[in-house]
Order: sequence, then C-alpha cells, then structure tokens
Amino acid sequence: MIRIGFGVIILMIWGFAAQAQTTGTCKELSQQMNQQVVSWDFEKFENEGWRTLANKKCFFAAGSSIVSWLSANLETVTPEQTRTLRYHAARVFAMTGRTRVALVHLEHAKNPEQDPNTAQDWNAYIDVFSGWLRRDVAALRAGIEKLEMQQVDETGYKPNLIAAKRFLICYSLPYSAIETDPQCIEKPKKIEVPALRNEPVSDETVNTENGMNQ
Repeated sequence: MIRIGFGVIILMIWGFAAQAQTTGTCKELSQQMNQQVVSWDFEKFENEGWRTLANKKCFFAAGSSIVSWLSANLETVTPEQTRTLRYHAARVFAMTGRTRVALVHLEHAKNPEQDPNTAQDWNAYIDVFSGWLRRDVAALRAGIEKLEMQQVDETGYKPNLIAAKRFLICYSLPYSAIETDPQCIEKPKKIEVPALRNEPVSDETVNTENGMNQ
C-alpha cells in the first residue's frame, strides 16, 4: 500500500518549475528506456525506470514507460503492483496536463477489494486526486472527509490526509504545484500520546516525602 503521510509526502525532486525537457531529448531517452525496462522486475523498474525519466522532467515519456512495462508484464505483475504503477502514471500524465489519460489510470489505481474497515483508506485518496482532476470540489471534499475518519497511525498522523489536503489548498494551481510547492502543505497537527497523570513512584520516593529517608 502506498503511504503518503506527512513524513513521506511525495515532494518530487522534479523541481518547482515543472518544465519538460525538449521533445527530442525526451524521445531519445524514452526509446532507450523502453528497450531496457520491459525485462526488468517490478522493484528495478519502480526505482530505476520511470523515475529516471520523471527526474529529467520527461513526464510523458515516464508515463509511456509505465504503460510499456505493464503491457510487457501482464502475466507476472501483481494487482498491488499494477495499482502502484497506475497511480504513478496518473501523476506524471497530470504533470503534462493530460487529464483524461490521468483519470483512466487513477480508475485502475483503486483497490476494488479494499476492506471497508481498513486503517488506510487508499481509495478515498484516489477519489481526492480524481475529484481535483475533474474539478469536482464536492468529490474532493468527500474524499478528504473519509480520510479524516481514519484512526491516527503509529506516526501520529492520519494516513494520506495531509497529502490529500494539498489538492484543496492549491485547488486553483497546476498539478506541479500540488506535487512540489511547500505552500500547499497544511501545517500538521500531530496527535501526541498524553502522559500518565499518576505515574508510579518508588518506595524511596514515598519514604522521602514522608521524611523517613535516612
């Protein structure tokens, strides 16, 4: 399951000015990458494949490489791996303004078998992303409300909630801002575990308070 909590919000190293490289350069990189990655396993492709192109701001090429890899590995890729890559494909295509393509990938990024009582409502986060792309504020807010119903996890935050709120805070800005602009991040409200009011004391402490310590 992909986690995008506050501590690991995906602030792309793509840079604030998400300007793509020249078409020729990206096309060459894409051709080279697509010839290599089809035989890579998921972990290698996830870490060294599409991200290499995205880091060079070749976003469309990054998305195309994901499509190529998935097509070449249909028989071995797991449903979770497919959802992960579909989500990333939506992100990179959104960076290029290809909203319809991004929406198609987001639909396949949802988990149809998600437990209604899951601790991390991944589908609600996808609904937020989708709502933003469709300019549907109601759907966006509904997804955030679902995420707010989650329990606080071991890090003190509700999974993916802060990341989801970026779409609302920077609703009128381009997707590149949602990915990279710190101004889109709501100041987190970490839930601290309260200290015990009546902590146990040792016999020595009790004796001292009673003036019995020698």
